[in-house]
Amino acid sequence: MFVGMVTLLLGEFDAGGEAHNSKVQRLQLEPRTTTGAVLRFQFPQNQTTNMFTKLSLLALGLLGNMSSTKAQAVTYTSDAANSNLRIPLDPTQSSGPTISNIFVDASFEVCDVKVAVHIEHTWTEDLDIDIGLDAPTGTTDPLVQLQHNDCGSTDDLVVTFDDAATQTLDGADHKTPLCNQDGIDIRPEGTLSTFDGQQSTGYWSLHIDDNFGGDTGNLVSWSLILEPCEPIIDGAGTGDPHFKTWVGEWFDFHGECDLVFVDSPKFGHGTRLAIHIRTKARYQYSFIESAVVQIGDSVLEVGGYGSYMLDGIFNAELNTMDDKYPVLHEKVNSKQDIFTIELGEGKQIVIQSFKDLVSVKTVGASFDEYRGSQGLLGEFGTGKWLSRNGTVMTDADAFGNEWQVLGTEPKLFQGNRFPQHPVQCTMPGPEREGRRLLGEKPTISMEAAEEACEHWGDLKDQCVYDVMAAEDLELAEAGAF
Repeated sequence: MFVGMVTLLLGEFDAGGEAHNSKVQRLQLEPRTTTGAVLRFQFPQNQTTNMFTKLSLLALGLLGNMSSTKAQAVTYTSDAANSNLRIPLDPTQSSGPTISNIFVDASFEVCDVKVAVHIEHTWTEDLDIDIGLDAPTGTTDPLVQLQHNDCGSTDDLVVTFDDAATQTLDGADHKTPLCNQDGIDIRPEGTLSTFDGQQSTGYWSLHIDDNFGGDTGNLVSWSLILEPCEPIIDGAGTGDPHFKTWVGEWFDFHGECDLVFVDSPKFGHGTRLAIHIRTKARYQYSFIESAVVQIGDSVLEVGGYGSYMLDGIFNAELNTMDDKYPVLHEKVNSKQDIFTIELGEGKQIVIQSFKDLVSVKTVGASFDEYRGSQGLLGEFGTGKWLSRNGTVMTDADAFGNEWQVLGTEPKLFQGNRFPQHPVQCTMPGPEREGRRLLGEKPTISMEAAEEACEHWGDLKDQCVYDVMAAEDLELAEAGAF
């Protein structure tokens, strides 16, 4: 599905060609084909006025046009209970099986699998190594063979099995150079592509059989590297507030309150990452006035004109969050500031302020950081609007209100501001809603806004609407976020 948005400008021309009683309204459009849609309007005319219509189809939700990142591989590593296991597992035996499990809780279609192993053993030729995904019936089927009695008397095995690797250990003995190299990619004896197209959720099991007595060893650890089929698209909150879910679909929510942008308790192996935003209504316009990021015990709050607090201290020196994640502050000019939290491997959280407006964006998001997360960005991997109890929602206002910060949740902002739960978000009433739709006499013309927003690319029309709603051409200077 792709989602479009129509900006409809209605008005009347007098005899001199001047427009009167112009009014801009935005309509959601959800065509059922990817080839586009045609809208036709017919208005009555009389001798003194001519009705005019200007339509602009916004490509806000066309997935093919959204900036996105390639689907990033997700790495799962054996936990303490499934690492440092004796080979064979039975301490009374010098031969037999060892099985180690990794549970994958995220659900996505698998397009590529790699398996990295770190095994200490004094005679690796004794070993058969297989990988399997447990079926709901409890059986492990299929089992894919990674190695079968290779490398002779060589000690240890530290390799990554990858179908795309050009080298193989099949038939190798202790004299084969590959058997004495650590950290290399090896083509498995079976094919890991057997798992392509399957759902990721479940127990993945590494089976190691020591087929001969005498020598024993230890499974130090192993990792499962899964690549989702679908690319991960960055989430964002910006403008009057427009929100982009994890799958690139946009929606608006104009309630005034504190909101859960995203809450990811599994970030950093339990460190937890949470982002809250605070929205504000001003005349016909609403916007994000501040945002706060918590990683572990560290909290960064950013407001308008580049004001910020780190762990409750105004203008504190910005080094790292949670003693691990670097924080960078770029003052672009007197109106614009950019704060970047580096999460590693090109992944970031970016908070930008332009005048008193704040925008938030996740960059290069992956299942490692956000699987199982909740909030306005929707379910990670699907973008579904989920309630707190997991019910799928369809109404944008109801969804936004669902993610108001509750009174029972941590208050990340340093100060409170009305409304606070249990008082619900302040929603625009009929009068404010009418004004929010740019009023009857916008002070900035569509043509002027379009010219100012020309450099916004696919989000140009989103910029046009925000500029006209806020009646501020300078908003276009910030560029597409």
